[in-house]
Amino acid sequence: MSKAVVAMLGSVALVAALLCSLIHADRSNRTPPHPGAPPADAASTASQAIHIYCAASNQAVLEPIRQAYERLTGTSIRVQYGPSQTLLAQLELTHHGDLYLPADESYLVTAKARGLVAEILPLATMQVGVVVKRGNPKGIVQLKSLLADNVRLVQASPDAAAAGKIARDHLTQTGQWAAVAEATTAFRGTVIEVTNDVQVGSADAGIAYDAVLHSYPDLEFVAIDALRNAIGKVSLGVLESSQNRDKTLHFARFVAARDQGLKIYREHGFHVSDGAPGLDVPELSVPTGSMFGPASQR
Repeated sequence: MSKAVVAMLGSVALVAALLCSLIHADRSNRTPPHPGAPPADAASTASQAIHIYCAASNQAVLEPIRQAYERLTGTSIRVQYGPSQTLLAQLELTHHGDLYLPADESYLVTAKARGLVAEILPLATMQVGVVVKRGNPKGIVQLKSLLADNVRLVQASPDAAAAGKIARDHLTQTGQWAAVAEATTAFRGTVIEVTNDVQVGSADAGIAYDAVLHSYPDLEFVAIDALRNAIGKVSLGVLESSQNRDKTLHFARFVAARDQGLKIYREHGFHVSDGAPGLDVPELSVPTGSMFGPASQR
């Protein structure tokens, strides 16, 4: 067999391997279907999936909301989880997707200023504080406790995650950030990574949100005075790039409905105001005058 033939066969094999790798990566990045969901082919044929960028801190609460909505409507919801800033950078680069759910509204304000977000729906709030092992073995009661030599402190990166950014902004205002940053053993990409470090014992304390502890029964939240006003405002943004505008706004209103999405947010430890917006029974019709109204109204 000539070298040319061998080279050609090798190239074919390489292309095949790359195609297999891309197919595998695409499947790995998809949100796994829940029991009872329509078959993937049927769902994609019936309607285009809604794509949402969601902060890792909201994953535990968004999943049951997604599952409930898919069961009720048959509409497929694709979710990409990650740090708030990383997701913002991605949607700004791609101009693709329908909804953006960061861990703090400040990212939506930035996105709206850049022409990426059309509408913002307030949902809930989270308190920034300290997570520790249940029983608080290190006796963390104030910010000064975190500076002790025997305390391994981790927190989310201020340049990637909302919790880290909020903590840095508040502690900078009081002149305490430099000391806390110096005492930090490691910066993580998300508050979930921070919480996991404390859970497995690789850290004694972590700066994170109170709401993330819903899934961590072995941990407890310590509210400290220095972070008393460090609050993450959770809101949902409807993206200008949405190609399924009626369906996207319908799902957004479902998330913001008092007896639907907000009920689940409350169950997961988020602070939800009784006066939060939302419809008790979301309808497919959209209010006249909204830029996301049905095509017949535009």
